[in-house]
Amino acid sequence: MKRRTFLKTVAGGGVALGASRAVPARAQQMELRVGYMPHPIHENSIKWMKVWAGEHKVTLTPVPISYEVYVEKMTANLTSRGGQYDIIWHNDDWGQLWGRYLEPVDDVPALKKMSRFIMEPYFQWEGHDTAVPFVETIGTFFYRTDLLKDNEVPRTWDELVRTSQRLQKDGKVKWGFVGGMKYPHGWFTFFWSIWANGGDLMLPVHERRNAELARNGWKSGLAQPEAVQAVEFWWDNIHTHKIAPPGQPGYSRDDANAIFMAGDSAMTMADTTLYGKFNDPKQSKVAGKISVTQFIIGPRAKFKSIAWRDPWAWAIPIHVDGGKKKVAKELVSWLNLTHDVQLDLWKATGGFPPNEDVQRELVKTDPVFRKFRAATVESEKLIHGAFYFARWPEFFATAIDYLVRAVTGPRESIKATLEEGAQKTGEIAART
Repeated sequence: MKRRTFLKTVAGGGVALGASRAVPARAQQMELRVGYMPHPIHENSIKWMKVWAGEHKVTLTPVPISYEVYVEKMTANLTSRGGQYDIIWHNDDWGQLWGRYLEPVDDVPALKKMSRFIMEPYFQWEGHDTAVPFVETIGTFFYRTDLLKDNEVPRTWDELVRTSQRLQKDGKVKWGFVGGMKYPHGWFTFFWSIWANGGDLMLPVHERRNAELARNGWKSGLAQPEAVQAVEFWWDNIHTHKIAPPGQPGYSRDDANAIFMAGDSAMTMADTTLYGKFNDPKQSKVAGKISVTQFIIGPRAKFKSIAWRDPWAWAIPIHVDGGKKKVAKELVSWLNLTHDVQLDLWKATGGFPPNEDVQRELVKTDPVFRKFRAATVESEKLIHGAFYFARWPEFFATAIDYLVRAVTGPRESIKATLEEGAQKTGEIAART
């Protein structure tokens, strides 16, 4: 089924529930199958899951699924009550899509150690928590410390252009900035810059409560001056200033990460969770030469800093056998309550530990963590990086279609393209 048709069908409740039952756990040794994305953060969590499983005589079977097909494949499994997975990765922006198919986890002790901000509204369904975060995933700017001192890091869009052009002219880099643009990687160029310019994808700005979005008529923000200016900024950066690669509208975050790690770009925007990979000399030519800063602020913003604060979580399909549910809850709680696991998450990957006791400890003892936290969680404005109405995945895919079309077409057509995109995405949201 094509992606767009799939997203429409799922959001509209058109996938029928099957009658199959989960296979009971084996008498001699229980197996837990974990659906996850191949990513440093997930792999770190899987590593510790295996430690716990070995101590508890549980067979742990990781099942990797690529990000590009994850939402479709996992949604099909959940809605058909398939038995392929006992624990699944739950991304924040699928909360309203999956809530009814997930086991409530209110009884998991680890949740008491976490900020409620990272749980609401997307990991709740009908008053119950539906997932247990294993990392806070927060977008930030990475820059090369061998090219830029702290006081040289750009704070405005104009400074980004001038700094990039200077480094290019001096032969230091091919590109000033590189970031993902294509679906589903819009956060890493389009979204952060719209937010950093005082705009948003839906109106009112920064609102994530569905009741308020509905009260405002499910109005898209794509054609607002802040978004139009952000797209014009990237059009200029690609076509006129040439500080970003000409192929960037087709880049995933992996494409952008590879260019940054190869030493070809001075700056990139990525989740803090990529810090470990960027800083690994076996994978990155810029290892040991990177630091982080806040979003570079656009001219329309009325604030000095903004960031999103969201988690990735493990969830348990509601149709899983009762015995497995109990064991799975013990496992995901252990990950968050175990001090060594939480510390290793940060030190090995750059992912923020959800356990706030551990975060407070790191603020006191780790200057790198303090800098990361100052650039993200301590920003003047904190928002969620996604929306939580049922048709958000379709909205997201359609928005990226129009944003890419706008940045690759004639500059004079950007506003008209985004006006059409705003109409289409507003209609999608209103069908929720």
